[in-house]
Amino acid sequence: MPNPPRATSSSIDTLAGRLAVTAGVLLTCLPAQEGTKPLADDRSQGAAAVTAEDCKTWLYKLASEEFGGRGTGQDGYGKAADYVAAHFRSLGLQARGEDGTYFQNMPWGKTEVESAELVFSTDQQGKPAANGEPMLTVTKDRMQGRVTTDMDASGAVVILNIALPKSESRRLPRIEGLEDLDLEGKFVIAIVRARGRAQQMASFAIRSAMQGKKAAALVYASTEPVTGQLSGNSSMSRRGRNPAASARNRRPADITIGGADLERLLACADLTTEKLADAPIYIELPLTAKAKITTKRANAPAMNVWAVLEGSDPKLKDEYVVIGSHLDHLGRRGGTIYPGADDDGSGTTGVMAVAQMFSKNDQRPKRSVLFVCFSGEERGLLGSSYFAKNCPIPLSSIAAELQMDMIGRSEEESRDGRRLVNKGETADDNRNVIHLVGTQKMSRGLHKTCMEGNERAGFDIEFDSESLFTRSDHANFAYEGVPVAFVFTGIHKDYHKPTDTPDKIEYPKLLRVARYIYDIGFEIANADERPTVDPDLWQAWKSRDRRGSRMPEVPAAPLTKERGQ
Repeated sequence: MPNPPRATSSSIDTLAGRLAVTAGVLLTCLPAQEGTKPLADDRSQGAAAVTAEDCKTWLYKLASEEFGGRGTGQDGYGKAADYVAAHFRSLGLQARGEDGTYFQNMPWGKTEVESAELVFSTDQQGKPAANGEPMLTVTKDRMQGRVTTDMDASGAVVILNIALPKSESRRLPRIEGLEDLDLEGKFVIAIVRARGRAQQMASFAIRSAMQGKKAAALVYASTEPVTGQLSGNSSMSRRGRNPAASARNRRPADITIGGADLERLLACADLTTEKLADAPIYIELPLTAKAKITTKRANAPAMNVWAVLEGSDPKLKDEYVVIGSHLDHLGRRGGTIYPGADDDGSGTTGVMAVAQMFSKNDQRPKRSVLFVCFSGEERGLLGSSYFAKNCPIPLSSIAAELQMDMIGRSEEESRDGRRLVNKGETADDNRNVIHLVGTQKMSRGLHKTCMEGNERAGFDIEFDSESLFTRSDHANFAYEGVPVAFVFTGIHKDYHKPTDTPDKIEYPKLLRVARYIYDIGFEIANADERPTVDPDLWQAWKSRDRRGSRMPEVPAAPLTKERGQ
């Protein structure tokens, strides 16, 4: 699940704590159930075909170092996609993707760094010289950061020596004296003496202040050693996105050097890292620097993984219940892997579990079931948007889309972006809680089915009317008029952190959620009548939603007969 947009982030505090004060959020808590009840005989066999240990095996693999955080466009994502596809194949599910595979490939590319070198030179008199003797050469393995295009820059070296107190960590700082410096043609080495978020904010402030100064190059320097994590960018190719977005993905190089390399540069000015506190903001070095970076563009793995279990009814098998999750997470960032065990390794495990339940059940439902794990969710729901806009089945044939995103933990007091949520709550308070999102926005019939299913599942359900509706892949189906239900188990302290690891997952709860989705999905797939969109709910949402102008006047899925549809 991506972070909320800063302009629209909202609290998801539950009523067990207090009502959220953010507009548009309403959480209603149902009484606890007496525990789970057996499923109907026509689906009980499948429900018993998956264990919590199965889920643990799958999720430990998805969140493993081998898959590298499953960042869209990164090699680890491709390995994860192959893993899910192999599971679908083992179940005998139909592969209707490109060239008989389980994939729908998005037009995604990546910039690969072929070579990178930074050479500092001086003449024998210690003065800058374009063709002087190399004093220091920093190779690719001693740089970190990201580049999107080739770089060929040179100039006289100057150091920006900037220190920030910790108090500057929550706002963009104004760096005194920077705006007055003439940096045209200079090769700028920026040393930011701060930690954590303060350092990030200062780096951003420096880059912003450098706009228009016509510096030859900007390179950051760290007092700590730097290891080789210089990478290219990964993004939707131009034919798959608008030109403005493509331009944003070709930004200036973001390179950091450090450790012993920085010490050698400072020695040219009779400085050490310890002496920087007493040094001025602007320091000229008797050096000339030349940076040479070459890149190439290549295809990158960014596929939606999908498969079909064909329905048993000759007519209704051309209608589908979609069971979804997102396969991607944040991937590798610098030298850090974000495993994404709960977000959304748990949802993908849920899809694998539900697929196995349907496949191992002797009785198939009347409608077909489409299982899909989306890419690019963390990049702005891109995979599900591409799937909906290039749907391999008619959108009007989708009876409902059931989404699982973060279904493996219990919510607790934590931060969602910058906002404190679930204040005062602990995971123990919410072991039986799930959130059900979106069912009341479009289809009363789907909502009724979900609630009847919970009479068997026995969860305490909280309803989020707005705070999370646009933050997972179901939203792109809803925008087209497909009835949706989104289930998740809440934000926790490891959300979007490297500590979101599989050892913290509550596997029995994850399995319960998967069985709940299986039960609801089977009910919809086997019913004589599919859920329909209620015109009054559709028009009310369409009129107030900020995307309303881009939503179809009539949903892709059939409306109720209230308006003669």
